[in-house]
Amino acid sequence: MSILSFVCFQALTAQELLTSEKAVSFALEKNYDIILAKSQADIANIYNSAATAGMLPKINATAGDAFNLNNINQKFTTGQEVKKDWVPINNFNAGVNLDWTIFDGLKMFATKDRLEALAAVGDLQLKDKIQNTVASVLNAYYDIVRLQQQLKAFNTSLSISEERVKLTQQKFDIGYSDKTPLLQAKVDDAQMRINILKQKNAIEQSKISLNQLLGRSAGIDFDVIDTIVVNYHPQLLQLKDSMMRTNFSIQSAYKNIDIANFQRKEISAQRLPLVKLNTGYAFSQNNSKAGFVLYNQSYGPSLGLNANIPLFSGGIVKKQLQASSINIAGQKVQLNKIKNDLDATLSAAYKNYTYAQNMLALNEENVKLSEENVSITLNRFRLNQSNSVEMKQAQGSYEDALYNLILARYNAKIAEIELKKLSNDLLK
Repeated sequence: MSILSFVCFQALTAQELLTSEKAVSFALEKNYDIILAKSQADIANIYNSAATAGMLPKINATAGDAFNLNNINQKFTTGQEVKKDWVPINNFNAGVNLDWTIFDGLKMFATKDRLEALAAVGDLQLKDKIQNTVASVLNAYYDIVRLQQQLKAFNTSLSISEERVKLTQQKFDIGYSDKTPLLQAKVDDAQMRINILKQKNAIEQSKISLNQLLGRSAGIDFDVIDTIVVNYHPQLLQLKDSMMRTNFSIQSAYKNIDIANFQRKEISAQRLPLVKLNTGYAFSQNNSKAGFVLYNQSYGPSLGLNANIPLFSGGIVKKQLQASSINIAGQKVQLNKIKNDLDATLSAAYKNYTYAQNMLALNEENVKLSEENVSITLNRFRLNQSNSVEMKQAQGSYEDALYNLILARYNAKIAEIELKKLSNDLLK
């Protein structure tokens, strides 16, 4: 194969390197939950208009043409009589009418404010959905990194198992050892190969799940980075301050209080007069082949002002206001509950992150010790200075140390993502 052909083959078979930034970018563009949330936010913004609030006039055009066949029997004071059957009569009318509420107790302004607050809630819910989705994407992404690191650890352990089988086989061949250590070494080697196969399947399944979050085809294969970097150094007080100021759930709760207050204003407006302006232009024409009036036509503008003054509503407005007061108080309680819950969640997440950092430091040190121990034990095993039991124990300790280190680094990253999500710092 030529060098050029080899390069082309490599280009065709190379997999996409998907970074966490690329994964987030794909999700922001194609994740179905985000798209649906954006649709709901767009609907709320569409309804946030003066027309929906009832501020604008309504203009209607009407037209009608009726044709009748009537039997006429008329007697006049002059003694004249008209009696005809099947007389054609045509009535035609047309007009344009404007109906405009010019005062409704300021209800339309309260409605417009409520619609604006609802649109703001829709935007906040969209941002919250985006942030939660980004957190899910990052969690899924770093889970794949964790699985890949575990696969590398299994391969490292497999190399030790293969060396152990080789050395044990040599000892058995020269009669230095019986067959039991050799069989145990081969069993451990086979189990490690099984673990590797299971790990590869777990990686493939996790890739499918991540592709689903990204709105991509499940069959798209990709590579991920091979390290998890944890270098986040937050301060609890700063996190709490940021959370209370910018957390989307808290902001939505404030907006819900505003909405409840605007609803109360809408209810109160029912106690005030309703004034409407009516104006228009009408045309009417009547044609008859018999009768007192053979032709009648009228046209011209009209202008009217109507006022509706509420005197008694059966106490329903009072009941609605009482219920509104309870709703406002409930929304305030809900705000305090959200703040309290988030404060507890953030405090727990911060302690969890601190714990994860401490565990990471201890496991990093433990891996160094375990790695040195397995290396020394393997050399001593080559020189017949240690037995199979000691070798197996050292290898097992090294495997556990690697697994715990990878898990500790992953847990620290997940704790970091949770802290950034709570403090609204994940998308910055």
